[in-house]
Amino acid sequence: MRYLAPILVVLISITLSCKDKNNLRLLSAEKGASVLDNGWEKEHWSRQENYATVPSENHNAEVLVLEADTLSRSRWYKKVNIKPYTTYKVTGYVKTEGVEGDRDGAGAGIGLERMEVGQDTIFVGDNDWTLVELVFNSKGEDSFMLEGLLGKRGLAKGKVYFDNFQLEELDSKELNPMVTIDLSKKKEPMSPYIYGQFIEHMGKGIYGGIWAEMLQDRKFYYHPGTKKSPWKTNVDTLNIQKDASHSFAELDLPRFSLNSDGILLFQDSLATTKGKKYEGRVVLSHSGIISSASVGLITENGSSEQSLDISRSGYLKIPFVLDSKENSSNARLEIKIVGSGTVTIAAVSLMPEDNVEGFRPDVLALLKELNSPIYRWPGGNFVSGYDWKDGIGDPDRRPTKYERAWNGLEYNDVGVHEFMDLCRLLGAEANVAVNTGLGTAELAADEVEYFNGDRFTKMGKWRAENGHPEPYGVKLWAVGNEMFGDWQLGHMPVEDYVVKHNKVAEAMWAVDPSIDLIAVGFPGEWNDMMYEHTLDNMTYISEHFYRQDWHAGGLLTHVKQIPDAIREIADEHRRCREEMPKVGEKKVKIALDEWNYWYGPHVYGLLGTRYFLRDALGIAAGINEFSRQSDMFYMANYAQTVNVIGAIKTTKTDSWLEGTGLVLKLYRKEFGTQPVAIEGAPEPLDVAVTTDEEGTVVTVSVINATHQEYPLVLNFEDIELPESGNRYFISGADDMVFNDESDKNRITIQEETIVWDGHSLIVPKESVNIYTFKLK
Repeated sequence: MRYLAPILVVLISITLSCKDKNNLRLLSAEKGASVLDNGWEKEHWSRQENYATVPSENHNAEVLVLEADTLSRSRWYKKVNIKPYTTYKVTGYVKTEGVEGDRDGAGAGIGLERMEVGQDTIFVGDNDWTLVELVFNSKGEDSFMLEGLLGKRGLAKGKVYFDNFQLEELDSKELNPMVTIDLSKKKEPMSPYIYGQFIEHMGKGIYGGIWAEMLQDRKFYYHPGTKKSPWKTNVDTLNIQKDASHSFAELDLPRFSLNSDGILLFQDSLATTKGKKYEGRVVLSHSGIISSASVGLITENGSSEQSLDISRSGYLKIPFVLDSKENSSNARLEIKIVGSGTVTIAAVSLMPEDNVEGFRPDVLALLKELNSPIYRWPGGNFVSGYDWKDGIGDPDRRPTKYERAWNGLEYNDVGVHEFMDLCRLLGAEANVAVNTGLGTAELAADEVEYFNGDRFTKMGKWRAENGHPEPYGVKLWAVGNEMFGDWQLGHMPVEDYVVKHNKVAEAMWAVDPSIDLIAVGFPGEWNDMMYEHTLDNMTYISEHFYRQDWHAGGLLTHVKQIPDAIREIADEHRRCREEMPKVGEKKVKIALDEWNYWYGPHVYGLLGTRYFLRDALGIAAGINEFSRQSDMFYMANYAQTVNVIGAIKTTKTDSWLEGTGLVLKLYRKEFGTQPVAIEGAPEPLDVAVTTDEEGTVVTVSVINATHQEYPLVLNFEDIELPESGNRYFISGADDMVFNDESDKNRITIQEETIVWDGHSLIVPKESVNIYTFKLK
């Protein structure tokens, strides 16, 4: 079946000789070309004054111009839809004035982002209008970015004009997907940790996501009644004193002067469900005489109140249980105190009564559906400024801190013990990251001892005092996060970082030699230096990737980004193994700590990216690629789990799986663990084949990232599959549908029994498919 995508010709007029203009008109007429003058975009991060258009004297269009007086990179660009596995020729005219590059081979020119061209042209100096021809094969792409660049293969300055871009199809491949499968050709088994997850302290990942606490700033980092505080009061904020005695906690606490009218402290915008009970506590101390004290949950048409017993002295933790009279999105928790003297309020908490050890039961249920075998925590960028000791002990005494990685408040309500409780509730292992940014080797070593030391060690004794006498026995530890990046707190050049890594790793292993350590990796020089100088102090090496291209374009191109990135990372470390004999001998596997798309609208808080069906197809294609690269990857943590670029999204009272989460759920449950080699030409489909550990179930994973169905021919060598099997599939109305609170089932997992002819399967458009067959 052939694609119906049109041949595109982009024409933007320039002043040419009569001969050139006539030739262009003839070419357009002969090819039946479409003229597309609109749709060009400017690179948003470059200087906008570098861009201009010049009216043409001969055509109803404009010339594109780039001009810069300092070395920089600017580009005009537009997405062009094309057919996959097709050879094209792009032509265009370029004129330059005084172009200089920052290195040999840098200048101005035409770019075809992601496409390989056989011959290229870079312009420097002064050049009159020159015709440029670029030939490429689209391979698995169904779109590309056409670029006019000032700053190609480096930085550049000067002035460049672009015009008369044309696209001509030269040759197209007929697509008849077919694969041959030999189950005896087994690859290395896939690690179960490929289905790992990552939770970072940011946005609504934990607070507002997994954790059930309903109140913000519950320990009064901000002064009540001020602009940044979620707490409101009937008291003039100038008359609220600060208790700086720190007799209860590190923060200065609000102290109210009481009177006969009483004080009112409240927080609104709470979401409640009719008939549901809510439990909480108020932590306070007082002096003088208290006439009355109460806490209430107020909704639009009703309230639930409870008196507070504050007859004793000192800091009191007073529990309460309230119920909601109606469904409300703007309920209010009120604290009223009447009397004389003062009252200092240290902390308030409110959770639905059905919370599970502080976690939301609905989110826990979805996490269990994902069935991830391991969770990475607590970051991410966050970890480079994190002191793990802030997150242990009495939660009401733990400090609220402003954290600089994501510019938010860290309440420290979820720390070591809460994270390990979550892992226990989910039956998952822990992958703990230590702070090698602003942290020290001593801080990391103490953390290992707190998690894994026996109760007679200094840190183990402290852990026992905090309620967990037995060591947690965490095996997998990440030594830092993205320390190659200048956005990372404590970033340093790799020449310095290798020294710090070795110091931290050796300190951690001195405490517990049985643990496995993941070193920070990044393609290129950073990996070379880490391997050369820290190889003996790592068990695995990390990599991260996100595909953030807002202009990825066609469905095939969008989906292909994920498996391409996984393969490129595997190839990078194969390069290191080949070039460094010691690395080749040790064969350090990759821990892909973070991987995902990251480009859509942020609907659910900070980085609360919405995901579409096309993203689900890409994640499935990624798992197929993990099966093909099973010898290279030890772990892959989807980033992140809840809300923040998450597989699960929540409102204050509801939660659901994104399409990407449905893929992770399905593949974790149904995709086999033993990859087998396939041969043939599956294009444009993405096909991977596995068996279960016993070799009794054959699984065929097929992603169709096109807008038409395809028959897929399957040739199994030396075996005969049964006539019937099961098909599990994920699809939707189109590739841009998404699940949300108004409809959680636009994208779903469906199951059906199939009967096939032993030759081919019909693979629907825009779908993820797993076919399973039980061998006789």
